This record gives sequence, structure tokens and C-alpha cells, in this order.
Amino acid sequence: MATNATLEALGQRITGGEAENIASQLPERLGDRLRAEAGEAGELSVEGFLDRVGDHERDRGQVDPSAADVEEHVRGVLSALGDTVSGSELEDARDRLPSEFDPLFELIDMSEQQA
Repeated sequence: MATNATLEALGQRITGGEAENIASQLPERLGDRLRAEAGEAGELSVEGFLDRVGDHERDRGQVDPSAADVEEHVRGVLSALGDTVSGSELEDARDRLPSEFDPLFELIDMSEQQA
């Protein structure tokens, strides 16, 4: 649930090209989640992003995660993306997000990403 919710919300926040570059390095099912919402990069604050992830989790899992739970889920999913996707692709997407998103990526050390 958390992975799908995070990828869908991320797809809404980054451009279609960025989503495609990341999705191409993921298993098809996960890449499709990211691509499904991609297009024009939408304006969405970090709070709005986390709210959207929480809404996706609630809608699909019949759970009601707290704001802290949602943030932890997003950090975990982004960390897993950091282990899977080449650093340059993830860093390109991250660089286009406002600095308020930086704490969500703090578990990822871009200097040690895959080549």
C-alpha cells in the first residue's frame, strides 16, 4: 500500500519524462504506478504530497495511518528507490522538487547511488 501510494503521488509531482526514467528501472507493476499519474509536474507542497499518500493508503487499505506513519512510509519507499534506481535519475527528480521535500530523501546518500 505505502509503495503504491508513494509512487502514485510522486508521479503526480514530477514530469512524465522523469517518471519514465525512474519507472524504467523498476519492476513493471511498480513502474506502472509511477507512470499512471505522470504528466505535467504538479504544484504540490510536501504537506499536500504526504496528505495525498495518506489518502491513497486509506482508500486502498482501509487503514488510517497517522501523519507520522505516512511520513515514515514515504521515507522508506524513497530509500528503497534509492537502492534500486540509478542515482542520477532519482537525483534529477529530487532536484526539481522544492527544498521542503529534502527531509523525505535524507535516508538516501546520493554519493553512493548506483552508476
